Amino acid sequence: MTRYYYIQSKRMTGSLTTTLIFRSMEITDLPVALRIERQSFATPWSKTTFRQALSEKHTHSHLLVAVLEETVVAYAHFILITGDVHITNFAVDLAYRRRGIGKALLKETLDRIKKMGGELVFLEVRVSNLAAQNLYRQFGFQIHSIRKKYYSDNGEDAYLLWIPELSN
Repeated sequence: MTRYYYIQSKRMTGSLTTTLIFRSMEITDLPVALRIERQSFATPWSKTTFRQALSEKHTHSHLLVAVLEETVVAYAHFILITGDVHITNFAVDLAYRRRGIGKALLKETLDRIKKMGGELVFLEVRVSNLAAQNLYRQFGFQIHSIRKKYYSDNGEDAYLLWIPELSN
């Protein structure tokens, strides 16, 4: 199911509306997804991990991409098991940040999760990542707990954020 979302892009000559398209990630999207992954995370997923997430035998694993002007500019990965949803990866290409793409992708991700029967949604975010925390709070995520020394690259703590009942 492909969905469309319109965002405002500012150009030197004024405003222009562009279409952001959401669709399931395809194997051909991997090179771009890997580049975004490497620029976004200190311990990025490997090509093998992405391939496993895309595998048909992992029916609980879902990868969604945001496409702007035929270019993948962001992606989200979540795992849905009996109503519980773990958003494991969420990233926007550095060149496309601060344009509302992350907000649109998160909205689309949560809408899809809700339609698929997801209820409790959770994710981890670095304590230092205030921009991501602010985005997640806009959608009702709350701090559930702190995961001490969660990140292996520097031992930073993570907030476990959650929406306990997405249907509300």
